[in-house]
Amino acid sequence: MTARVDSWKAFLRAAPGSIWESIIRNYRYSHHHVQTIALFGVIGLPLFYFVWRTIEPDSYETLSFRLVGALIATPLLFARLGVRKGFENALAITFVCAATYCLPFMFCYLLLQNASAVGAASTTPILWPMQYTVSLILLVLLFPSGVLAGLLFFAATVAAWAAFILSGGQTTPEVSRVFWDLMPIYLFILAAGTVFNANRELIDQEKLRAISNVTSNIAHELRTPFLGIKALAQGVGMYLPGLIRAYELAIENHLPIEPIRRRQLDRLRTSLREIESETDHSNSIIDRLLLNASERPIEEHAFEFLSAQGCVIEALHRYPFIGVYERNLICVDLDRNFVINAPQVLIVHVLFNLLKNGLYYVQKAGKGGLTVRLVSGRHKPGAIVVEDTGTGIPPQILKRIFERFFTTTEASHASGIGLSFCKMVVEGLGGTIKCESRFGAYTRFTLTFPRVGHD
Repeated sequence: MTARVDSWKAFLRAAPGSIWESIIRNYRYSHHHVQTIALFGVIGLPLFYFVWRTIEPDSYETLSFRLVGALIATPLLFARLGVRKGFENALAITFVCAATYCLPFMFCYLLLQNASAVGAASTTPILWPMQYTVSLILLVLLFPSGVLAGLLFFAATVAAWAAFILSGGQTTPEVSRVFWDLMPIYLFILAAGTVFNANRELIDQEKLRAISNVTSNIAHELRTPFLGIKALAQGVGMYLPGLIRAYELAIENHLPIEPIRRRQLDRLRTSLREIESETDHSNSIIDRLLLNASERPIEEHAFEFLSAQGCVIEALHRYPFIGVYERNLICVDLDRNFVINAPQVLIVHVLFNLLKNGLYYVQKAGKGGLTVRLVSGRHKPGAIVVEDTGTGIPPQILKRIFERFFTTTEASHASGIGLSFCKMVVEGLGGTIKCESRFGAYTRFTLTFPRVGHD
């Protein structure tokens, strides 16, 4: 008995934290589309008042309820700016409130009012249960977490019934028929939608967790050896020139020493620099993999005012090019500089991903090269454009390239998280990322950043 009580106490202590984590996780699940969703609320809710007034003039409608919903959704129009300013938690709460009010609460209230007032208009008993059903489908699409969706549905239902009763609504047989008799269908929608969403979310989370675990293990197992190899190379490099000079003096003085071929000697002089370069190359790849697998990269780094030109130069300096040939494929035009307010490491790693993709497809096509240029104007936001003349992207694939885990590249060259990482970072900073391509000709990525006061 004591164990059961302790278990319930532990559950009650953990429940608020779990619900809060679920709210944040659900907001991040939908954050790429939050502004679009907000537009539906701000514009669609008042607009449909007049639509339904025209279609069903005898039905119950309330403009004030719809305007309140539009007002609650308005802050979400500035979601990207809010995340960049550190207001993600407030936006997550606003998102939950707006979705709960505009979907299950308002449509349940309208369902009850129209069922209570039903008269000669025979379409009303069919029309409003259908709209309420659609609102529940949208709810489970926005909130994959079954617990959270269930709690919001329950809270909205209680609030709708309270508003209905307080406004003088009467529980008629028609109200019972369209609400309580259809409740099994409403609950089935919530349950089925939760199961399907949970499966999709679990698959994505497991993929990301697997990638994160692999890259973490790589970092843990290889960073120390790489640093050790680099330190040893630097240590040997301190004495190698002297040893080579001693060998050359021994040869000049015809001392009995095993000769080394000139090609081998030249190779020996450069080998330590190559070892250091290869260890830096490997560590850079590890950094990119770890950062790409991060679920919240923006929260983990401090913002600073950066030169776009400096970010591109830093990315090109640190990028692990495979030989001089690969580096020579890149041209730059950095004259039109501008300021970015962002963590530098994120901008550099976004450019890393675009450079990696561009170079791969240029070499796959066996033609052309890659250009990085800056675009800015007095009254326009600055942009970094990365364009390659490689294979291009087919139209049917172009619309999916920013989806997480979507890739058409060989498994050894891509994991499907690079471009989704770029989109998450750039949009999280309040900017936009756009891709234009013509199959067989070119691919152009345009990263636009919001203007800052230091421009």
